[in-house]
Amino acid sequence: MMGRTRCSNILDRLYDFNKTGKPDPTMEPTTLSILQKQCPKKVKLGQPNPLINLNPDNPTHKFTNSYYSRVLASKSVLGVDQQLLYGTDTHDLTDEYANGLEDFKGGFAYSMSRMGGLKVLTGKNGEIRKNCHVVNK
Repeated sequence: MMGRTRCSNILDRLYDFNKTGKPDPTMEPTTLSILQKQCPKKVKLGQPNPLINLNPDNPTHKFTNSYYSRVLASKSVLGVDQQLLYGTDTHDLTDEYANGLEDFKGGFAYSMSRMGGLKVLTGKNGEIRKNCHVVNK
């Protein structure tokens, strides 16, 4: 499910942001309308829970910087992604990456290199979670 999420993960943002009964006011209106069509309000048990693309501008999931352009345009699907606009450092990086694919590729390569140096917990010291939100039982 790389690059996609279930509608249930964004329904609050589309219909009841912070329990206001209204959508997230920071979301660009056309994006909101499209997402509401793809993810109708949950009204009955057993209703489908579709998968939607996190970056509809890049449905083939090619390595691009269009994600950052969407953040700058307030078109993020996930609220946590939209938060990149509200920190000084994260806003500056988002702007830099949206305007320069080579900067993004360089930063990505550096991050992957650093992650490669992490000591992975194995055996009884670690676990692969079945659901990333909760520790396995």
